[in-house]
Parts: sequence; C-alpha cells; structure tokens
Amino acid sequence: MTVILRDKGCLYSTIGWWLVIIGALNWGLVGLGYFLSMNLNVVNLLLGSWPVVEDIVYVLVGAAGIMLLIGCKCAKCRTDTPAV
Repeated sequence: MTVILRDKGCLYSTIGWWLVIIGALNWGLVGLGYFLSMNLNVVNLLLGSWPVVEDIVYVLVGAAGIMLLIGCKCAKCRTDTPAV
C-alpha cells in the first residue's frame, strides 16, 4: 500500500488537502454506518457536544474541497506546467 504525502505547495494547500482526505474518510464511514445501522460520523462523535464547532469543521472541509478544485493561486503553489 502506497501512502501519498504532500511535499509541495503552501501550508494552506497542504492543510486543505488533509481536510479533504479526512472529510472523504468521514463520509465513507457515514455511508458504511448507514448500512450497519451505526453512527460512524467521526466529526459528530468527537464534536457532537459542540454543534457550532462541528458546523465549522464541515464548512472548513467544504472550503478545502473548493480550494482543491480551483487550486491555490499563491506563488509557491503556482506552476507553469498543467496538472495531469
């Protein structure tokens, strides 16, 4: 099994990438929990007693996903070659 780590890009791009990975894993667990009749929403399990913080985490994961789609425009992340 190969683990892909971010070794380029700015701090915000790296944090955004990890937020997208964590969000995708969380949604996969939510779907699995649906079939197993269990609550496997890790964000809810960890932050359920703080609903505002839980909502902020969901907004940050969504913003990270948009940033991943659009791409970071800072000088460190900008490249002259097109992404493959």
